[in-house]
Amino acid sequence: MCALFTLPATEVREQLTTAVTSDLATTASEVALSGLAQVTIDRIHHYRDTVRAYQIKVDGQVVGRVKDDKQHTFEIAPGVHQVRVRLMWLQSPVFELHVDGGDHVRLRTGPNGGILQAWRIYFAPHTALFLEPADS
Repeated sequence: MCALFTLPATEVREQLTTAVTSDLATTASEVALSGLAQVTIDRIHHYRDTVRAYQIKVDGQVVGRVKDDKQHTFEIAPGVHQVRVRLMWLQSPVFELHVDGGDHVRLRTGPNGGILQAWRIYFAPHTALFLEPADS
């Protein structure tokens, strides 16, 4: 008979986050040498959705998550990519990103509008979040 061993959900989440993320800092010269570009997404602090993380999608694939008032940096290949953030059925419009090797692009995201824009949640969920270039 084979014994089954399962981990509590909190341990599984901890393993997944530690397996995906790295504490190693990469410098701009290291990224340039690798031929990849870096993208940093800053999420603004807002009273809406504070406890939930937004999914970051590049070309339809989830590449990470960003929590309220945090940022997430990832590497992508040079070229044209479609980036969007998503929370359940809510999402941002697609942001088309053109990057070359060694580039570092900053974008910012958050909920689109306050209480007066709540109609977007039901009638235009593809515009309920925003994704735009960050001010340098």
